[in-house]
Order: sequence, then structure tokens, then C-alpha cells
Amino acid sequence: MAKSKGEELILDLGLQPVSNRFVDPARKAAVPSFPMRLMVDRNDGMVRLETPFPVEEVRPRYEWITCFEPEDHLDDMVSDLVALPGITRDSVFAGYSFKDDSTLERLKHKGYKKQWRLDPEGDLGVTDRCANIETYQSVFNAATAERIRKNRGCVDVLVVRHVLEHAYRCQNFMSAVASLVKPTGYIVWEIPDCEAALNGGDCTTIWEEHTHYFTEYTFRELLRNSGFNIIQYQSVQYPLENSIVAVTEGKRQVNPIHLPARVDVDRECQRAVAFGRKVKERKKTIKSRLAKLEEQGVRVAMFGAGHLAAAFISIMDISRNIEFVIDDNPNKTGMLMPVGDVPIVGSDALYSDRVGVCLLSLNPQNHYRVIEKHSGFSEKGGIFSSIFPGTSLDVEKMV
Repeated sequence: MAKSKGEELILDLGLQPVSNRFVDPARKAAVPSFPMRLMVDRNDGMVRLETPFPVEEVRPRYEWITCFEPEDHLDDMVSDLVALPGITRDSVFAGYSFKDDSTLERLKHKGYKKQWRLDPEGDLGVTDRCANIETYQSVFNAATAERIRKNRGCVDVLVVRHVLEHAYRCQNFMSAVASLVKPTGYIVWEIPDCEAALNGGDCTTIWEEHTHYFTEYTFRELLRNSGFNIIQYQSVQYPLENSIVAVTEGKRQVNPIHLPARVDVDRECQRAVAFGRKVKERKKTIKSRLAKLEEQGVRVAMFGAGHLAAAFISIMDISRNIEFVIDDNPNKTGMLMPVGDVPIVGSDALYSDRVGVCLLSLNPQNHYRVIEKHSGFSEKGGIFSSIFPGTSLDVEKMV
């Protein structure tokens, strides 16, 4: 990834582990870790990792590792797509990855049956069943897109949900995507909106699988500067992270001339710099709070063994303060977290006398479902708290 002359370091996290490397205690293997430095480009306000982790190391080692993207907005999104000028029952729709299957299925139910989705092996040459978006983006380029275009033809609408933020070479990826779409067609881009996380100093938004951290402004500017004409643009609200959905024309403007307003870029840069400062401040506060609990003999557990938990434990440097992480996924129970060898156990452990505080590291929209299901923990004096800043159960407010 080429470095811009205007880049500034906003947060140096040192060595961070690959968060999908759950450890089998029987085969104790070292979890790889790499330098993680977050940068902001003073030229456009874009926030990204200085050096992405090696693709081969990020690739999951277990087939049971899954990812879920928010979908409550998809019905409305599909209704908007079929209403676009030029779209008919004969229009051809395509999806980039498995993340687009649910969108294509909705279109099929509406009668739009001419569709396909990229096949990892047939179209991209990826045979590893554990490979995911990190691998797809690494082999999807102009040459790959040209082969796909010759075999499948160009489409009227290409859906690309939650992939661009993973791209190591953003412009190359976008160009390859555009080459699969008719000039009269459309591209549907969807990415996570990191604005709230940046504002709140939420360290869990930093993930080695995400190379770029977009806001409404920076993503819009990226599309414009890449020659895309934006037809629709919105940020859909969700409890953990909003989703930006943009629909652009397939035809791109050659050598677009678009000068961003300096005041807007400065605002984004200030947001990024403040984020780095807030993460450091939260780290001091949280480590202090957990140290006091330890002094009082109160042990702490965490609920949800995903990459959000791994990021929080590692970036906050609190592995020694976490007794165990709870997750009822049978594939994870009995494993160790990829940071600090923290054991993963079933939810029955919540009712032992070993813990008095449980940090919730799963999506905030599921917090109260867990609290209600495990009301017995609260009834015996246990405290549920959240690792996410700004939530009503924020650990900084409750512990």
C-alpha cells in the first residue's frame, strides 16, 4: 500500500495479534502478531492502517469462523434498486461475495432472476475453504475481472457489501469492480461507517482485516475522486456501527477534477487525532478500574469471543484482568483467545463464584437479550457492563 506524503500517525498500537487465531490448548501454537499503526491522510482526511497484515496470516484457519453484516435495511435497499432508471425484469444482477447472497435472494423473490455471484474457485482461483474476503480481495484485480467479464459478461447491477474496507489497494479494487458493470448499470457499495466509533474512541473498530476506516464524508469523497457519479447515498443507523450504502453509476468519469473543501478535510483530521487521544485515555481509565476491582477481590469475565473482544483485550492490555471469555459456540468453547491465552468457556461459568463483573463484548443490540437470559447473574449481585463507549452500560460509567 503506497504511503501518502501527507500521512500522520495518530495511534501506534505496537504488535497486535491476528484475532481469528483461536488456540487449541492441545496443540498450543503461537499466535502471529504484527505492527499496527493507524494513520490519517492530511490531504483527504482518510484513516487507514499504515501496513496491513500479511493476507496469508489473516486468512482464517477454521471453517466455522463466520461473519455477520447488518441486514435490517436490505428490504428497503432492494426496493430502491429495482426502481432505478433502466432496471427491468431482464436486468442482470450480480454479487461479489457470500455477503451479497441475502440481497440476491431478495431480488429473486421480487422476480429478478437473472443473477450470479462470483465463485471463489471458478472465478478467483481460491480453493482454500477457509479463505474469506481477505483472500478474495488479494486476487481480484484488473486481469481477474477481465476473465470474469469474458466468461460472464457485464451486469446491470453489481452488489459489493462490506468488502471495500478490506481492500489493500482500494483504487485497484474499485476499478476492477467497475469493469464488470455496464456503463448504463449501477454499483451498490456498502461499508461500515466508522464515524461514531472514531468520535467515541472505540478501539474495537480497529481490526487487522479492515485496512480503511471510512466516515460519511471520506467515503463520499473517495467515490467522487475515483470518478463515480453518486445516485444514492445514506448512512443507515445500527446500534454498533452504521452502514453506508452508496449507489453509483457504472460509467466513470476519466480524470475527475474534484477539490475537497479544506475545512471538511481538517474536520476529519481533527476527528482522527482526537480518536487516538481518546483510545489512550480510555486505556488508562479502564486499566485503573480493573486494577481496583482486582484489589477488591472482584474477578472479571467477558461475554462474546469474537474479534471485538480480542481487540479490546489486546489494545487495552487487560488479558491478565480477564478470568475467562464466555461463548456458547461449541467450536470456540474449550479454546483459548488469540491474546493472553484467556480461556473460552460456556455460559454456565457465569454462575460460579469466580466472577462479579461481566463485560459484554458482543453487538450492543444483543446486550439486553443476554442480560435477560442470564438474570440469575445479576440477582446474585453480578454486574453486566459494556466494552463500547457511549452505551448505557459503558464500563467507564458502571465499574
